[in-house]
Amino acid sequence: MTVTAWIGQLVGFTIFELVSDPAEISGQSAFIGFFSQIGNLLWCATAAICFFSASIIRAGGSKPADSQTVAFLIFSGLLSAQFLLDDQFRLHERFSRVLYGPDAVVPRAVQNLTELLVFMVYALVFVAFVTVFRKLILHSQPVFLCLAVAFLGLSTIVDQTPETMFGHYELEEGCKLLGIFSWLMYFCQFSAHKIQMVFAPTPKNALLD
Repeated sequence: MTVTAWIGQLVGFTIFELVSDPAEISGQSAFIGFFSQIGNLLWCATAAICFFSASIIRAGGSKPADSQTVAFLIFSGLLSAQFLLDDQFRLHERFSRVLYGPDAVVPRAVQNLTELLVFMVYALVFVAFVTVFRKLILHSQPVFLCLAVAFLGLSTIVDQTPETMFGHYELEEGCKLLGIFSWLMYFCQFSAHKIQMVFAPTPKNALLD
C-alpha cells in the first residue's frame, strides 16, 4: 500500500482512485466498458494458458521440437500480455501525450497518426513472430490465428475512421472482441494438442499397459 500511495503521488491520483473500482469512483454503472473488460479477460486467459502450457511442456518434453514449442508459447504469452496492458491502460492512445506532454491538446488527426505508429510497431513485432515460428504455425491448423489477424486488423482500420461513421463503435469493438476470442481459441487448441503429444504413451509403453 505504501508503494501504491507513492505511485499515486507521482501520477497525481489519490490512493482511493488507484485501489477502487472505476465504476465506484465515477459513480456510473458497473457495466461501463463491459465488452472492453471481456476482451481484457480473454487476453489475460490467453497469456495464462501460454505460460502454463509452456511450463508443462518444458517439464515433460525431451525432443528438440519441444524447446521450440516452449519458446513459441512464451513469446505468445508475452505478446498477449502486452496487448492486455495496451487495452487496459490505452497505451496506444497515450503515446501522443508522451510526445507532446500530458497537458497538451492534441488534434484528433495527430492522435490517429501516433496511434497508427504504435499499431505499426505491433504489426512489425507480429510479422517477426510469424517469420521466426512460421513452420510451427503452418503445421498447427492456424485457422483461428488467421481469423484473429483478420478481425483485429479490421478493427484497427475502423478505429482510424471518423467516429461519426454509421456503426463505427459496433464494428470496431465487435471485430476486436471476435479477434481476441479467435486468438484465445487458437492457443487453446495449439496448447492442448502439444501437451497431448508430449505426454502421449509411446508404442512400447502402450504395449506394457
